[in-house]
Amino acid sequence: MRHLPRSLLRTLARTVLPVGALLTLAPSALAVTTTTTFQVTATVLKACLMTTPATLAFGSYDPSAASLNGTTSLNVTCTFGTPYSIGLSAGGGTVANRLMTSGSSAAGNNTLGYGLFKDSGHLTNWDDSVAGTGYTGSGLPQTQTIYGQIPTGQYAAAPATDYTDTITVSLTY
Repeated sequence: MRHLPRSLLRTLARTVLPVGALLTLAPSALAVTTTTTFQVTATVLKACLMTTPATLAFGSYDPSAASLNGTTSLNVTCTFGTPYSIGLSAGGGTVANRLMTSGSSAAGNNTLGYGLFKDSGHLTNWDDSVAGTGYTGSGLPQTQTIYGQIPTGQYAAAPATDYTDTITVSLTY
């Protein structure tokens, strides 16, 4: 095997090394990039949920005293902008004259009348309608208070015992 002189090796190193470096840079200098786009879509559906109201417990009722008031509330959470309505069933009576009953009282004298209202002044009866009550979802929980009232003077209709009723809450959206 023949040996090359050192001067020739130095010359080759000075010439070949820069050419090799240029060749390694050449592919990246010639690279081409193209782009495109695509759509991302979703449809948000109307959705609502509500909490179960606590028991509306009036406490002890004295027919000779003033009307007895009580409240309960529920939270409704609907997607932003979703209109919704809340209706309360008639329970044991009608929506205009709801009745609690007692299983331990004599038939015919086992009811205690009461009302459920949308306002603290007990002026707007909360009926069972689920159409157009004007609520709109905000995306956050919205508290709806139910105001109850037992009118005074129910001596004959309500013997001294415990009374109950069950109300169904309907949420329509």
